[in-house]
Amino acid sequence: MTRFKDNPPRHRRGRGRPRRPDRGVATPEPDARDAFVALYEGHAAPLLRQALLLGGDHAVARRAVARAFRLAWESWPEVATDQDPAGWVRASCHEHALAPWHRYVPDRWRDPVVPADDDGELTVALLALPPAYRRTLLLADGLGLGQAAVAAECEASTAATASRLRHARAALAERLPGVADPAEALGRATRSRPGAPPPPAAEALRASERTTRRIVRGSAALFAGTAVTLAGSGVLAALQ
Repeated sequence: MTRFKDNPPRHRRGRGRPRRPDRGVATPEPDARDAFVALYEGHAAPLLRQALLLGGDHAVARRAVARAFRLAWESWPEVATDQDPAGWVRASCHEHALAPWHRYVPDRWRDPVVPADDDGELTVALLALPPAYRRTLLLADGLGLGQAAVAAECEASTAATASRLRHARAALAERLPGVADPAEALGRATRSRPGAPPPPAAEALRASERTTRRIVRGSAALFAGTAVTLAGSGVLAALQ
């Protein structure tokens, strides 16, 4: 059995982990909606498929895609001027799909893949790999990115990326003895359409705006409550 060796990621400047948007920022101008819709329509379905391969759960994959595009809409000025807007959204989607806390989500909010489904065996083999290996393998063999691009997106050194890729390929081949070319199979699976399409772009945009408004209102209420509490504490201190 292949033993996994990994190196800690080396953080660097540039695109990698998307910066969380500032709450309360102005909503993008109406002309930005067309650009957002075009980005969503061109990449939501492929991202849904990628998130499913990474996380092995349909519900988690849907939430990962929805969250990634919501963050993109909240940070639209930054995303629109990024050298690779699709990569910005992809990085956010992949990170959410691989988040370790999904294992604690109640079963009623989950929809795991069935091994008998199309590419189920490949998905099960991928899920046996460490998360960092899964992501590296998907970016390199599934999407065809070069090692430098994979390293930048995963915020890892090129040496660590090469090591992860080498060990991940060996482990995947070991778990899929009946597959002649696991890398080709992964590329084919990544390019295939998801079982259920993502919501329409207009619906996703409305949902993103509703969620953003709720977060802003909640933040404002929390700030107001904190201010009242602090003011009350000051009054009590003055009376003592």
